[in-house]
Amino acid sequence: MLTMQTDVGQIKRILLKHAKDAFRNEQQIEQEWQALNFLAKPDRANAIKEYDAFCELLVKLGVELAFLPASDDTTLDSLYPRDNALTTDEGILLCTMGKPNRASEPEHLKQFFQTEGITIKGEISAPGSIEGGDVTWLKNNVLAVANGYRTNPKGIAQLREQVANTASAVIEVPLPHFRGPSDVFHLMSIVSPIAEDVAVVYSPLMPVPFRNYLLESGYRLVEVPESEYDSQGCNVLAVAPGVVIAVDGNPITLKGMQQAGIDVHVIKGKDICEKGCGGPTCLTRPLERLPV
Repeated sequence: MLTMQTDVGQIKRILLKHAKDAFRNEQQIEQEWQALNFLAKPDRANAIKEYDAFCELLVKLGVELAFLPASDDTTLDSLYPRDNALTTDEGILLCTMGKPNRASEPEHLKQFFQTEGITIKGEISAPGSIEGGDVTWLKNNVLAVANGYRTNPKGIAQLREQVANTASAVIEVPLPHFRGPSDVFHLMSIVSPIAEDVAVVYSPLMPVPFRNYLLESGYRLVEVPESEYDSQGCNVLAVAPGVVIAVDGNPITLKGMQQAGIDVHVIKGKDICEKGCGGPTCLTRPLERLPV
């Protein structure tokens, strides 16, 4: 039995876009990195090295990998396919991106799903927008969705209709302005479920009602300190319940996860995570997971 309605169940198959295909050449990197609000110019050779190590770790942890091809009409941001689609037990929901530079990306996922025979349940259509980093499945089949600069009320209304038969509830989480509309700030910038009852959180930016909901639902919260927020301390990929991949260089968060009984594997992510503000979760679109 497989499911798509969990962000912590054991991953069986995952969709990726390799750094060599997202960062096609030096000319593209030079033209795009500042316009896309990367924190610094990516080093392509090192990004490929980091990504190869990430893939090797996923395979070691028992995950089957599938890859999107290179494409001339996508940007450096296509490294992060999480944002292009949502998963439900009735099939894939394709997103409409809130960041205009990324508008072409969901179409490439659509082509992949059609080729692979994966059911596409529907699409979020403009003027609605939803990005996958703003959506996460919680325990008890609850879906949390942000209301922010990348995901808007019209997109949320469509999402509610699409998951009416499969989600037990949809929780809307208003996001703060923080660094403004040009910043990469998603729901999963402040919460990552990593086991059925454990979540990594950055509490200073969490709405109080949402944080209270997690506590009242029985979650134990691993707190990310301010010093580890920008280095993607809060963006952690659950490969299986209590087995995660995190970015190296966040020792306080790492210790907190380990104290919560989590098996943590770290990757180097200077060029594939930190510069583009997308952690291990953003790098992936899990396609098949085992139920928890």
